[in-house]
Amino acid sequence: MSKSSNTRIILQLSLAFSLLFFSPSVDAQSWTKLYSVPASGNSLTTDNLGNAYVIKGDMITKYKDDGSLFRIYSNKRLGKITSADVLNPLKIILFYKDFSRIVFLDNTVTENGNALNLEDRQLELASLACASFDNGIWLYDPVRYLLLRYNQQLQETVRITNLNQILGYAPQPDFLTEYENTLYMNEPSRGVLRFDIFGTYLSTIPITNLVKFQVSDERLIYSRGGSKLIAYGLKTLSSDTLTVPTIDHIDARWWKDRLYLLRKDSLTVFKYGN
Repeated sequence: MSKSSNTRIILQLSLAFSLLFFSPSVDAQSWTKLYSVPASGNSLTTDNLGNAYVIKGDMITKYKDDGSLFRIYSNKRLGKITSADVLNPLKIILFYKDFSRIVFLDNTVTENGNALNLEDRQLELASLACASFDNGIWLYDPVRYLLLRYNQQLQETVRITNLNQILGYAPQPDFLTEYENTLYMNEPSRGVLRFDIFGTYLSTIPITNLVKFQVSDERLIYSRGGSKLIAYGLKTLSSDTLTVPTIDHIDARWWKDRLYLLRKDSLTVFKYGN
């Protein structure tokens, strides 16, 4: 296939995504339920293959893209899972803040190698962790305002000290995620801070009081509850709204033309259109 053909397909998909996700006509009548399976959890995430992961306490449950239960992982010795990052579904990162550990899982949701003990690296106070490109890891220490990145060999490649001096205030972030070599740090009272792969501060997206968000297709997607998902264009700097088919969800994720909703007792997945 020629380069021009590839470019045309990418542009068509981008346009289709925009029309589908953000058209004012998108409402509950536009959705087709693909499946609903029993599930109970506190948070939800999805990988780039359409698999869903539900986290509850010390358990993470993987559901395949057709809704079938694949496997459950639990490590009661490490307590509750603070966060799970499936940026690379072949190397899932589980962060256990209370025990200063990071556990790596493979695509079968099985431990892959030894856990990373953050105490051995004087990072026992780290409060946030997320996956990075090329199997790297970002970590944040809120006491020293320290931002670190490790490569897949667990060698330190980025160290930003005294982030409070760089920003001009003492940040209190509660969420980290990387998308296309940009790190996004949620600071609820200030907005979403953006850093490049070298840890250089780029800008702050002025959306405050977020709890969690997703970055996809040059949009920052978030919910403030109810029946709406809001998408902020990282290039257009404007917001659009999507009406979701139910308001009683705990967490939501968007993937291609699918909407994943974690409800009190189920994981329900909808597709736009027929």
